[in-house]
Amino acid sequence: MMKRTVLFICMALLCTGFRANAQKAANPGIIVTGVVLDSLTGKNIEYPTVAIFTDSLKLIKAVAGGADGKFTIEAPREGKYVLSASMIGYSNSKNTLLLEGGIKKYDAGTIKLLEGMQLKEVTVVAVKPLIKNEPDKLTYNLESDPQTSSSALVDILRKVPMLSVDGEDVVRLNGETNFKVLVNGRSSGLLVKNFKDAIKSMPASTIKSIEVITNPPAKYDAEGIGGIINIITNRKDTQGYSGSISAGANTLGGFNGGGYISAQVGKFSLSTNIYSGKSVSKKSSNFNESENYLSDEFRFSRSESEYGSESMFNNASIEASYEIDSLNLLTLSGWGYLGNSTSTGITNFIAYDKDHVMSRKYSNNTTAKSQYGSGSGSVAYQKTFKKPDQNLTFSYSIDASPMNSDITNTVDPEFNYISYSKHSVNNASGIEHTVQADYYDPLTKKHFIETGIKYILRQNTSDSEVKVLDENSGNWVDDPTKINDLDYDQHIGSMYGGYVFKHKSLTAKGGFRMEYTLNDGISKSHDGNIEFTNKQFDVVPYVNLSYMLKKGNSVTASFTQRLNRPGIWYLNPYVNDTDPMNISYGNPNLETVRRNSVTLGYRKSSQKWNLNLSLNGNSTKNNIERIRRVGENGVSVSTYENIGINRNLRLNFSYSYRMGEKFSIYLNGSTGYATISSAELGLTNDGFSFNGGLGGSAGLWKKGSFNFNAYVYGGDISLQSRYPVNYMTSFGFSQRFLKDKLTFSIFVSEPFTKTKKFIYDSQDVTYKMHSENISYRRSANFSLYWRFGKFNVNVKKARKSATDDRMSGGAQGGTATP
Repeated sequence: MMKRTVLFICMALLCTGFRANAQKAANPGIIVTGVVLDSLTGKNIEYPTVAIFTDSLKLIKAVAGGADGKFTIEAPREGKYVLSASMIGYSNSKNTLLLEGGIKKYDAGTIKLLEGMQLKEVTVVAVKPLIKNEPDKLTYNLESDPQTSSSALVDILRKVPMLSVDGEDVVRLNGETNFKVLVNGRSSGLLVKNFKDAIKSMPASTIKSIEVITNPPAKYDAEGIGGIINIITNRKDTQGYSGSISAGANTLGGFNGGGYISAQVGKFSLSTNIYSGKSVSKKSSNFNESENYLSDEFRFSRSESEYGSESMFNNASIEASYEIDSLNLLTLSGWGYLGNSTSTGITNFIAYDKDHVMSRKYSNNTTAKSQYGSGSGSVAYQKTFKKPDQNLTFSYSIDASPMNSDITNTVDPEFNYISYSKHSVNNASGIEHTVQADYYDPLTKKHFIETGIKYILRQNTSDSEVKVLDENSGNWVDDPTKINDLDYDQHIGSMYGGYVFKHKSLTAKGGFRMEYTLNDGISKSHDGNIEFTNKQFDVVPYVNLSYMLKKGNSVTASFTQRLNRPGIWYLNPYVNDTDPMNISYGNPNLETVRRNSVTLGYRKSSQKWNLNLSLNGNSTKNNIERIRRVGENGVSVSTYENIGINRNLRLNFSYSYRMGEKFSIYLNGSTGYATISSAELGLTNDGFSFNGGLGGSAGLWKKGSFNFNAYVYGGDISLQSRYPVNYMTSFGFSQRFLKDKLTFSIFVSEPFTKTKKFIYDSQDVTYKMHSENISYRRSANFSLYWRFGKFNVNVKKARKSATDDRMSGGAQGGTATP
C-alpha cells in the first residue's frame, strides 16, 4: 500500500511537470523586432535603448539596439504592451502593441525619434553626450557642458578634441592653423582672419555645438588644410515658443548680454539670436632679445613693451523658414558680427654693436584702432520628392568682411635714430557671392548618391593712406611712397559627386570634387601698378571606409586632399611698419597649397562612454610659411612665401564618460611629429608637439555642480620657430533655480597664477631671437542664464544645402528610460 501511494505521488508530480512544460511550450514569448531612425534625417540611430512595458507602464525588459538601429526584444506572452525607444539627445517614443492571435513574431516596423523634443507622455531622463563621434566628424555639445553659460567660446574650444588653443589664443586643428571655419554650415569671412578676436568675445551660451570635420566629404569646399570647424549657433528646434536671456561680467572689466527666441505663426517659423558686450585685456608686457649675425653695428638688440586693449562687439543672427507645402520649403538666414578695438602701447628699443657698446636707442608710442566684422545672408529653396529623403536644393549666399585699421605712432629717439610721427589708415574688405545646387537621392537601402555644382566670386580690396607729421608746420603730410594697395578677384567653379554603399556592418564612401580657380588682381604702389593673373584646376578625391564591429566598436580609413587658397590677409601687400624694427606685409604672388591626408581611426561607443583614436599622416610640397629676414641694419622683415615642405604624423585620442547629471569626465589630446624644410633657404626644422585636456563636472548638491579643466600644449614648430610647453587651468560652479529655468554660474580662469609667461624662439643662419610675453590671465566670470517658453515649432531648414552632410555617419551612445 505504501509503495502504491509513493508511486501515485511520483506519477502525479511527473504529470504536473509535463503539464507545466506543456503549458510553457504552448505559451512561448513573442519576439518583437524593428528599427529606430532619426525622424528628420532618416538615418539609423546607433545603439538605441528599447524597452517593453506593461500597459500600466511597469518595465518588463530593456535591450540595446545594434549599430544599424535594429533591435530584438521579447514579450512574455500575448497581451497589450507599451514599446518605447530612446536615445541621448532625442525624445522617447511610445507605441502601443496588441499581441494576440497566437503570433510568435511581431514586426514593429520603423520607430522614429525626434531630436531634442520632450513629450508629455514620456519622461526623458537622458542628456546629450558631451562628445559624439561619427565616421567623418566629431561633435562637441555645448548644451552638455556646465561651463557654457559662464564662458567665452575660446574657453570651450580648449576642451574640444583635435583642437588646441595656445597662450596667444591661436587655434590649431590637427596641429594646423590653416582650416576652414563655417557658421551653421556656411562660410564666414569674419572667422578667417578675425577668428581669434571673435572667439574671445563670443559667449559660449550662444552656441549649440561645435563640429570638427578632419576628413570632409566631397560636398564640402576643398579649402582648409587642417579640416573644417563648423560652429552651430541655432540653439533649438522647438514648438510654440521658447527663448533665453543671458548676462555676464568678469573681473577684468568685460561684460556681455544677449538673448534667443524662437516662434511660429502658421507655416512661418522664426528663430533669432543676439548678443553684445565688451572684452578687456589688462596691461601685458613683452621682452625680446635677438642677435643679428649679418651686422657688426647692430649685432645685439633688446626691446621691452607694455600694452593693453579694449574691444566692443555685437552679433545678431536670424533663421526663418516658410513651408509652402509638404514638398516645398523656403529658408532664409542671416548672421552678422561687428567689433572694434583700441589698444595702446609703448616700446623701448636698444641695440649694441659686436663689442656690446650701445649703437641705437629709441622709444615708440602707439595707438591703434580697428574695426572688423562680417555680415552674411543666404536663401535656399528645397524641393522634396515623394521618395523619402530625395531632394533638390538651390541656394544663394553673400558674405562681407570689412577690416579697417587706424594706427598712429610716434618715435622718440635717444641715440642714433630719427624722430618722426606717422598716421596710417588701411581699409580692407572682402565680399563673397556663392550660388549652388545640390541633389541627394537614396537609390535603395544600400546605395546613395549626391551631386552638386557651385560658383564663388570673391572680391577683395585694400586701400591705404599714410601721413607723416611735418615738425616745422605741425601738419600731417601725405607720404605716397608708403602706399601699397590691392584689388583682387577670385573666381571658383566647382562640381562634386558622392556615392555611399552600405552592407550590413560596412559603409563605403567615395567621391570627387573638381575646382577651377581664376585669380585676377592689381597691386598698386608709388612705383606703379602690377597686374597678376593665375589659373588652377584641381581634382580632389575622397574615400572613406567604415566597419562596425561587435559591441559598439568600429574602425575607419580615409584618404582625401585639402587646398589652402591664400586670402586677402596673406596677399595684401600693405606694409605695416608701426614698429620700425619689425616690418611685415603680405605677398600677392602666393599660390594654392595642396595637401594629401590619410587617416586611420577606431571608436568605441557605449551608453555611458565614448573612446576615439585616430592616426593621421599628411604631406605638403609648397606649404605657405611666414618667413622672417633680418638685414644688416637690424630691421626684421616678415612676409609669406610658398617655400616649405611639410610632413606630419599625428595621433589623436578622446575619451568621455557621463553618468547622467551626477558626474562626467573627459580626456583628450594629441601628439605629433612634424618635419618642415626649405631648400631655397637651406633650413630644416622638426620635432614633437602635443596638446591635451582633462576636465569634468560633478553634481555635489541639489541642482548644483562643480566643474574643472586643465590643459597643456606645446612643441608646435614652423620653418624658423618653435613653441615651448605651457598649461592653463580653470574651475567653476553653477546652480539652477526656479525649476531649472534660471542658472547662476561662476567660472575662474587661472586660479593658481595671476600672469602667464609665453615663450617664443626663432632662428636661421642670419639671426637668433628669443621672446617672452607676460599677460594677465586670472579672471572670475559671473553669469545669469534664464530660459523661458512653453512649446516650440521646428524652424525647418533646407536640409540638403551647405548646412548638412546627409551621407555622414549617425549619432552614437546614450541612455533614456521611459
